[in-house]
Amino acid sequence: MNTPKTGLLFSVLLVLTLKLQELVDGCTCLPVHPQVTFCNSDIVIRALVTHKRLVSTNNVEPDMIQYEVKQEKMYKGFEMVKYVYTASSSAACGIELETNIKYLITGHFGIEGIIHIGICNWIVPWDDLTSLQKWHLKWNKYETGCSCQIISCHSLPCSALSKSQCVWTDLAIEKTPAGSQANNYACTKQDNGSCHWCREGSASVNENIYYGEP
Repeated sequence: MNTPKTGLLFSVLLVLTLKLQELVDGCTCLPVHPQVTFCNSDIVIRALVTHKRLVSTNNVEPDMIQYEVKQEKMYKGFEMVKYVYTASSSAACGIELETNIKYLITGHFGIEGIIHIGICNWIVPWDDLTSLQKWHLKWNKYETGCSCQIISCHSLPCSALSKSQCVWTDLAIEKTPAGSQANNYACTKQDNGSCHWCREGSASVNENIYYGEP
């Protein structure tokens, strides 16, 4: 026979279970070079966020936040973007954007063709990008290097296993994913088919230190 105390205990246990599940299912993003996110995205745009509202997209997905955007430039994709969607919870990788701020936005096509964005995408206020990140976007250096492979190095020494790889060592040398390679370099394919870190269209003169040679 149920009692008020039993019902209260069940409610408390249910809330604790849901909270625990939220922690277990929390959003975790592995650090990657910005070019990796660019290459793995369906769309990459520069856009001004003009409006935000909570919407129910369909019967399959839960409520989401819809951001209305004014697209200024498309770096990857094939159609004008008017709306992007993100989960309403940060535990589900939802991301908070501010209106009247211009962003670089990367995203993926989801159910019914809507564009999903989240914490794990490369989304940053445009003014916070470095001049060289903007340069690589403008001259398609990220996109033309998508046939290369960027390998993360967590502790030196590190070395490339093939000529099509660039070794990313910001995590090992500078202990941050926002190091000099992430902020200034793109991994691009040269005329001989090999991939190298490039800055302003030229291969790095200090390329050997990024390979972690002893």
